[in-house]
Amino acid sequence: SEFLSTAAHELRTPMASIRGFSDLLMLRKFDEERTRDLLQTINRQSIWLTDMVNELLDLARIEARKGKDFQLEVTQLRDAANAAVKSLLVPGDERRVRCQLADDLPPVRVDRAKIQHALTNVLSNAYKYSPAGGEIELRLLQRPQPEGSSGGTPQVGIAVRDQGIGMAPEHAARAFERFFRADSSGSIPGTGLGLALVKEIVELHGGQVELHSELGVGTTVTMWLPAWDKETVDG
Repeated sequence: SEFLSTAAHELRTPMASIRGFSDLLMLRKFDEERTRDLLQTINRQSIWLTDMVNELLDLARIEARKGKDFQLEVTQLRDAANAAVKSLLVPGDERRVRCQLADDLPPVRVDRAKIQHALTNVLSNAYKYSPAGGEIELRLLQRPQPEGSSGGTPQVGIAVRDQGIGMAPEHAARAFERFFRADSSGSIPGTGLGLALVKEIVELHGGQVELHSELGVGTTVTMWLPAWDKETVDG
């Protein structure tokens, strides 16, 4: 009930804007410039609303099915990373992601479409939250096991680092909460659901998401996934 209440509140904001500005256009006649400004606002709010509904539906569907509909395949993370980077289009931003894709890492068993979706969300955040520019870097990593555990499965990770506005520690601690946005001014578009969706997808694959951020310096998000070892699995 708390989630539904929060979702209803978040959805009401763009809906009220769309309704209010469209009412104005129907009730009054404005000059061409003012009319265009109002239409652009309606367009922006409708895009925001559509994105939020789509992400809510994605999150609800993934949670309800608990990964049962994942199309799992053994693949290299570099393939999913390449596909996500190539498909990412940021209008008006000429920066390109600098990739360090090692080719000697073990494979993973994942739903490639879901992992690409999660990675696209992380990359999109890196662009949005570094509006002043700065390099965006994607690296593939490997570690023997999750930190603080013993005898765990080795993991392969995808780390995305930006040089953007970063977050204060209290904001970084809440980054994966639904609808939480570190930028409360509204100047950076977003639904506050992207990282929650990333966390859900990665954890249903048996992995973890880590976030390290420093205000004014930038943010690094790492998606860790279990390495695939056929002998271990068969055994």
